[in-house]
Amino acid sequence: VSQFKMVNYSYDEDLEELCPVCGDKVSGYHYGLLTCESCKGFFKRTVQNNKRYTCIENQNCQIDKTQRKRCPYCRFQKCLSVGMKLEAVRADRMRGGRNKFGPMYKRDRALKQQKKALIRANGLKLEAMTQVIQAMPTDLTISSAIQNIHSASKGLPLNHTALPPTDYDRSPFVTSPISMTMPPHGSLQGYQTYGHFPSRAIKSEYPDPYTSSPESIMGYSYMDSYQTSSPASIPHLILELLKCEPDEPQVQAKIMAYLQQEQANRSKHEKLNTFGLMCKMADQTLFSIVEWARSSIFFRELKVDDQMKLLQNCWSELLILDHIYRQVVHGKEGSILLVTGQQVDYSVIVSQAGATLNNLMSHAQELVAKLRSLQFDLREFVCLKFLVLFSL
Repeated sequence: VSQFKMVNYSYDEDLEELCPVCGDKVSGYHYGLLTCESCKGFFKRTVQNNKRYTCIENQNCQIDKTQRKRCPYCRFQKCLSVGMKLEAVRADRMRGGRNKFGPMYKRDRALKQQKKALIRANGLKLEAMTQVIQAMPTDLTISSAIQNIHSASKGLPLNHTALPPTDYDRSPFVTSPISMTMPPHGSLQGYQTYGHFPSRAIKSEYPDPYTSSPESIMGYSYMDSYQTSSPASIPHLILELLKCEPDEPQVQAKIMAYLQQEQANRSKHEKLNTFGLMCKMADQTLFSIVEWARSSIFFRELKVDDQMKLLQNCWSELLILDHIYRQVVHGKEGSILLVTGQQVDYSVIVSQAGATLNNLMSHAQELVAKLRSLQFDLREFVCLKFLVLFSL
């Protein structure tokens, strides 16, 4: 039986934080959470000057780095929705926030450090996993992965739009993607592309960075049963929980943009191999789950200390559940669907992994089969996520 040993994979570098309002780089803690300088100043001026804005559209304007100044009404509403605190702005117009928020910032920093510690301890960093990776190509590039995700189902040409490294600073949610020619790549052993994973969102918080509709980007027909049901037939509470769900194509795009930037910042000899990319992939998946929790109904009303306790208690279960549901929707036996949209042949993993890892994967696949036989759907998945999140 293979032994569980930590792989020498460094995760001490700080992850680049993005402003939750516009996607720009953060400059520090401002009025309750990490934001960029622009949104910090906008929020402060709005509150101190008691400004009142109106939206000339439908009060759902896109707010990102490139057009955050177009609609101050929607920008301010987004500042509030992501957690910026009105009471943190000083009424006397003096520099600096209110001291009472110092402990909250400290706890938030502790939560981020806790997330990093959780990642260092997660099950992907096992020596047994390296046996699987050794059989896979070590030159898996980000542009290749993006091309696979977004051209799989429609046979799109190689110059299909993507997020090039130089354009990352604009925002992972840009609305006018820059065309980038993809270098040709040979087929990846054990890998296939998969373009039929349905979006989990009823309504995306951000516009799709590639097309106007999630269906066209992924080339699928929305399969989840709840959409065919009339809203009146779905309990109001379930609808509220569903509204909290992230849009899967958006999660994919954000993770791919992050990975692409990671590679772009490294020299030719320092490029991450496939295993390194998979570890980063797991990191970002966990972060997206934590952000989902912190912005979700009920959970966001809790004190930061209570949020930390709940997340520390259930992060691994949520990560596993996310993976399990992805395989249930994937619906193909003999392959594993990654969060980036690629699928790897299960037989390749079985033939290369140690007995312990094989045993874990076997149990996971058994659970997938059982849930699939029960026709486990999105509503049940979301309810289960909240049950796990609030269980101690």
